[in-house]
Amino acid sequence: MIANFLAGARRGLDNHLHRSWQESLASQRRAPGRLLAWAPTADEGVCIAANGVLSIGSVAAGRPGGHDYQERPSLDWRHLGWHRIERGGFDADSSTLRWTLYADSDQLGRTDPYADDRLAPAEQLVKLQRPGRLPLVFRDRVGASIIVEQFIPLTDRPTAPGRRLREPGVIISGRRDLAAPDARIEWHASVPQGISWNTPGIEELAAESIRRLRGEYDPHG
Repeated sequence: MIANFLAGARRGLDNHLHRSWQESLASQRRAPGRLLAWAPTADEGVCIAANGVLSIGSVAAGRPGGHDYQERPSLDWRHLGWHRIERGGFDADSSTLRWTLYADSDQLGRTDPYADDRLAPAEQLVKLQRPGRLPLVFRDRVGASIIVEQFIPLTDRPTAPGRRLREPGVIISGRRDLAAPDARIEWHASVPQGISWNTPGIEELAAESIRRLRGEYDPHG
């Protein structure tokens, strides 16, 4: 992965891996935008952060791995829209990038334009070698996809700011697909840790809050 030194964010990324990434995105009709950062992974794959998507390439089962790219290993690619990542971050001690995807729930009006993401587990991770700028880009892109994010309490009882997210309520997020600037805002409802969707009134609060915030922030209504 150190061969083929190129200018900018692509520096050091093997041409074969770059082409493989582009071909995978093209086959799924995704427009990633500019490549911003990349890092090799502990399982001999590669993680690429672009303006519009996070991509993880793993050595295909039964194919040669390692860093001898004369063998041209075949990669299996996963591509995630930044707006699909609810939260995440980088653990420097283990050199691990972790993230949690939004859970889909049709009754709350949430849709997922990336069908293959629906099959992915909610929590994912990748161990990086020489992470470089990738963790910073990860944080920046997730933040850039947020249009609005509000905690809506189940009751109007006042709480101390530091305790707010421990109270029953929902977190409503309006997110934009950075790979498709003209796409409609995608709306999500999630609950803080320790709060269950089985809490009486939570689902109704989520549905009503999404309708209200969509009316306030979404030009398409």
